[in-house]
Amino acid sequence: MSSKNDDLLKKIEELTEANRSKNAFIANISHEIRTPMNAISGFAELLLQLDASDEVNEYAGEIKSASINLLAIINDLLDISKIESGRMELVPVPYYLHYLFTDIESVMSIPTKKKGIEFRINANPELPSQLYGDIVRIRQILTNICNNAVKFTNEGYVELSATFIDGEDADSIMLEFRIRDTGIGIRKDDLDLIFDKFRQVDMRLNRNVEGSGLGLSICKQLTSLMNGTLTVESVYGEGTTFIVRIPQKVLDRNKLSNYLVHQKLEEKKHSVFYAPSARVLVVDDNPVNLKILRGLLLHYEIDADTTLSGEEAVQKCSENAYDLVLMDHMMPGMNGEEALGAIRKIDDPEKCAVPVIVVTANAIRGMRDEFLRKGFTDYLSKPVETQKLEQVLKDNLPSNLVLALEEDESEQQDELDIEIKGIDVDAGLAKSDGNAKDYIEILEIFTEYGPAKAKEIESFAEAKDYENYVIAVHSLKSVAANIGAHQLFTMAKLHEFAGKSGNTGFIDANRRKLVSLYEDIITSINEALEGIDKEQD
Repeated sequence: MSSKNDDLLKKIEELTEANRSKNAFIANISHEIRTPMNAISGFAELLLQLDASDEVNEYAGEIKSASINLLAIINDLLDISKIESGRMELVPVPYYLHYLFTDIESVMSIPTKKKGIEFRINANPELPSQLYGDIVRIRQILTNICNNAVKFTNEGYVELSATFIDGEDADSIMLEFRIRDTGIGIRKDDLDLIFDKFRQVDMRLNRNVEGSGLGLSICKQLTSLMNGTLTVESVYGEGTTFIVRIPQKVLDRNKLSNYLVHQKLEEKKHSVFYAPSARVLVVDDNPVNLKILRGLLLHYEIDADTTLSGEEAVQKCSENAYDLVLMDHMMPGMNGEEALGAIRKIDDPEKCAVPVIVVTANAIRGMRDEFLRKGFTDYLSKPVETQKLEQVLKDNLPSNLVLALEEDESEQQDELDIEIKGIDVDAGLAKSDGNAKDYIEILEIFTEYGPAKAKEIESFAEAKDYENYVIAVHSLKSVAANIGAHQLFTMAKLHEFAGKSGNTGFIDANRRKLVSLYEDIITSINEALEGIDKEQD
């Protein structure tokens, strides 16, 4: 008997080890595939920006679409391996239901329009407005199921409805979502199979539908992790309904309907604040970015100091007691991370503890947490949005320096009746908070420093100094975004990507086109600005 038990234990250990090895393999190979797939997607995007023939654009578009689909499958594989290895962790946070619905509606608008079907959201107005749970995973579940419904619905609609059942106590509810479609439906015999991994039912009919067969399995397991349930009902040939039930804590019992009405009423007014006594330092190696951030801060009556390097930032912080530092991350010489480390070593308890906010064009998911782990106080992505800057100021400036007021939102964006080849003037004006004077000043700085910056980029490429080349085009990328130069932004982004991925051949072959576009835009801006000056004379 003992021998049989030993054999059974040995087999269990072998199966456990095999499962562990399988999950490790999936995770490792997924990460390995991700790097070349990002390159394929990036360079397909570059082809689409090069004004090639319709045939080339069509092929590049297909490559990009296929790479996006493959990356989605890789993400599914990683999620499965995390769940099965027990490494999938839930991160509950306070959240507003209103934003969950608007996020999903925004995501689903594109695929439903492509298929010519309707997407509806029907939320119970009695729902509590604020809950506590893992909003990221709930959004993932609902988006995944809605996307799945769209794939198998060729006419009619997909509807997401939401309601709730009171929990055992006043602080909890059972959230219930129903995703109903008017698609092809599922055979009764297949209903028990749809949550299996790598399974797509009715393969003969659905062979043209893309997917890994992992999505619903992931949704099922994520729902279980949150102590919820995921079930399905279907009538073959008529449609399918998925029912998701997830327990959540209630933070605000104010009805969702009241919250939405309040939001509507608030549209005509907004809260603004001023901090005229706040001492803020802005650090960026690009003078255009300095101008933009300094201009945005002036709206809060903050007259910020500026500097063009990490070394100078450390020096200024050792000489002055700042309330906040906005620090660019990628700079030549001492980068933002190194400057942060040096500031924290200043021999003054007040000066070394200043909140340092990283300002970076690296806006991919997860980077905020990465920068916070490195010691930064908060995170802003480029191009800087006024709303996010305002939130950073509110969160990090001492409360005694801030005066908040409520004003009517009667001010509108200035009008600027000019056309600049290669520039989306409206987009650039919006980045300057609708202030035409500020935007024109930014364009003037762009043209003043632009020729030297263009020569610098070309000289780095000629000298094969790809490290500084990447820093220079990274800076150009954010500047281009801020003035509304969309094509220049995309070209700079792809050159930065090529440099970081070691594809120096691409840089050598295409640098002249980038610099030429840069110079053409500088010329176009100068011509437009000269026209404005003549009108004023």
